[in-house]
Amino acid sequence: MSYSTTIRSFLVALAAIGVLGLTACDQTIDKAPEQSIPIQQLFADSTAASRALTGAYDGLQANGVYGGFPVMAADFTADVANFSGSFTTWQQAQNFNLASTHGPTLNIWADHYDVINRANLIIDNVPNIDGISQAGVDDFVGQAKFIRALAYFNLVRWFGEPYEPGASNDQPGVILQTTGVQSTDPEFNKPRASVEEIYTQIRTDLEDAISRLDVEGSRTRAGQSVANALLAKVSLYQGRWDDAATRAQEAIDQPDFALSGDPLTPYANESSTEIIFSVSYSSTDNTGTNDFMSSFYLPGDLGGRGDINPLAQFLDDAESGDIRAGIGGVGSGEVNGDSLLYEFGGNVWTNKWTQNSFGDDMPVLRVAEMYLIRAEGLARGSGSATDARSAVNEVRDRAGLEDVSPSLSGDALIDEIIRQRRYELAFEADRRHDLQRLGRTINSGTQVLQPGNNQRILPIPNRAIQVNDALDQGSQNPGY
Repeated sequence: MSYSTTIRSFLVALAAIGVLGLTACDQTIDKAPEQSIPIQQLFADSTAASRALTGAYDGLQANGVYGGFPVMAADFTADVANFSGSFTTWQQAQNFNLASTHGPTLNIWADHYDVINRANLIIDNVPNIDGISQAGVDDFVGQAKFIRALAYFNLVRWFGEPYEPGASNDQPGVILQTTGVQSTDPEFNKPRASVEEIYTQIRTDLEDAISRLDVEGSRTRAGQSVANALLAKVSLYQGRWDDAATRAQEAIDQPDFALSGDPLTPYANESSTEIIFSVSYSSTDNTGTNDFMSSFYLPGDLGGRGDINPLAQFLDDAESGDIRAGIGGVGSGEVNGDSLLYEFGGNVWTNKWTQNSFGDDMPVLRVAEMYLIRAEGLARGSGSATDARSAVNEVRDRAGLEDVSPSLSGDALIDEIIRQRRYELAFEADRRHDLQRLGRTINSGTQVLQPGNNQRILPIPNRAIQVNDALDQGSQNPGY
């Protein structure tokens, strides 16, 4: 983590609990802050801790986390969507022509470490608050560890080579910072931790969160079942097939969660029981923005930029009758209509991102994905093909498709599960990461990345290397 980025994140964390105003995103801070408040005052009581926790969740809204580029790039740098806009840095991403000075890549790095620092400050300081009960400590710390785990899961997938089940996984990951920055002393100069070390920290955080949190939560706040659902996905990426299947089933079995009756419901109704966890947005959160998802996914005549559409390949590859990739029915020509895709102005658009006030919530974990995680875990692990087919059929049936053949098994069954992930999770920041973990070709519609290509992972931002004494050009990902 760069010195300037880390100090900026600390000041932003302070702002989140009502102490300081925000600094400019690209400002380098090289002197002591004019305002300095002891950390004990920032965490004086449970009310202050609540504000800090809200600030940590707010950090997930940032452009480089769930509020912009990485959400969309995961689809328009894969075989789901096409970016046709004028942003040069986004064109570079789609054409797999990135450099270590790429601005959106720096935002992913900096904004995630901002979130991590906000979580670290809560984890470090809430246990020391006088008068707060152990249950209160557990709630604050458990939620903060969920947030930290989620941020590291995103970072290691963007900047590190994929986790290889059964291998040492000593390939470089990202910087592991588990204590909050509380001064301007650059004590955080650290080398990159290995991919194994990052995943170990993610699992440790989530397991601790599960042990601390009540099952109850909300669709925008972590409870025990939310942390468990994220751990199901982490286990999938680690090839812990049986654990992934078991944890996904536990999420499915929670009475507060249920697969909705049709694929559009989780986007038309943000309080849908299908939503396990989402990052909450309102028009106020995005005042003045031009790079939120609905800005790009909405046609210009409907209040957006109209820069991202489903690829023709995505539409052509869909199975006949799949209502997630079909256009038809009442309201099919309208934003907020009755289908997931609609036609407008001679092009096709998604109804997952529709609010021209930019207030759409970002779904991070849904019940439908839990069925697909369970199916893949069963198909690859010690489960039965029958149960795996049953799980994937839940998603197929909801999409208007017939059940798979009762003889489908092995690699063909796994391919079907991955196909369902492509269509079920389209426009939700998943596809590129899926192709990467599977070691499959990544096709952006303009360029192709074969396994082993350097641009399959992002460069460590040059700025982060320059200001970190523990990093040098030898710390950079190959090819940058």
